[in-house]
Amino acid sequence: MRRKISESNKLLYKKWISIFVLLLVIAINGCNSGGKSDKETIYEYSEPNIELNAALKAKIGDWAEKGVECYGIILAVDSDGLPEMGLPIKAKIIRIKENKLKMKALEKINLGPKEGCSKMGIAYGETWWETDGDLFQTKEKAEKFLRQQGLLVE
Repeated sequence: MRRKISESNKLLYKKWISIFVLLLVIAINGCNSGGKSDKETIYEYSEPNIELNAALKAKIGDWAEKGVECYGIILAVDSDGLPEMGLPIKAKIIRIKENKLKMKALEKINLGPKEGCSKMGIAYGETWWETDGDLFQTKEKAEKFLRQQGLLVE
């Protein structure tokens, strides 16, 4: 037995199908067009330009900027905290704050064995905050500084 669909039901079905198709078209167009523009937006973050305080700037000089390669010094200290020996280390300035510079070691330095220490030096890629301002543009200047202090390991 087949049922016959009345004309009013046919009209109702056509309206529902038309509404469904219309909503489907709107949804597809809405999903494809959202958030697109002709211009590609690139976001870049740049840290504010921070300068060293007067004391560090006077000790280091004007040459210290982010990304500059230079030489710092690695010191071994005794139990009283006094320096015993040291070596220059090639490093890169990776961040500057008002009262310190973040440094990254560009070489491995070993000061030699010391009683009670498992490690006497620094490895490539390690970082530290330089607060004393003992940075030099050349290895020779760093060695001269250590020699004058009587700390250079030769």
